[in-house]
Amino acid sequence: MAKRALQALSLTKHSGDIFDAPDHTVLIHACNTQGKWGAGIAIPFKDAYPDAFNTYHEHCLSDPVQTGTCLLIEPCGPSKHWIACLFTSAKHGRGKDKPDEILENTRRAVEDLLEKVKEAEGKGEMVGSLRMCKINSGKFGVEWERTEMVLKEVEVKEGHRGVVEVWDREGDFS
Repeated sequence: MAKRALQALSLTKHSGDIFDAPDHTVLIHACNTQGKWGAGIAIPFKDAYPDAFNTYHEHCLSDPVQTGTCLLIEPCGPSKHWIACLFTSAKHGRGKDKPDEILENTRRAVEDLLEKVKEAEGKGEMVGSLRMCKINSGKFGVEWERTEMVLKEVEVKEGHRGVVEVWDREGDFS
């Protein structure tokens, strides 16, 4: 029996507002493990999804959170969107992880996200497209091009989603 060729994650690029998404879309952003959404794109996430923030915050305070994992939050409150928190750095601000650590954590966290989406769908949950901002490129200080290279190297396992939409307000993908 022939083995299935491994597929790499595909990224499609879009210009516009990440939050202007159809119901059931998974909105993905990079987070710290300290329970803080206090800077960068995390602030609009916190403002738009306060119930998801509370879930994230409690998750971070209840058990030590490992970097390289993902918290997938079901639509809650008035929200119709899933929120995916990729734990790419243990801390924030000056204490944030080094870029190479953030990139390795990103790869593992995205793999974890793809597995969690598969599990949710296996339970009959309605999960739309996967939509992310240019993660790590803001307050974590990692050049988008480096994160993009890592994302394109993520191996998509059988039954996992293979496409992630990347949204940028200005459409700046140069």
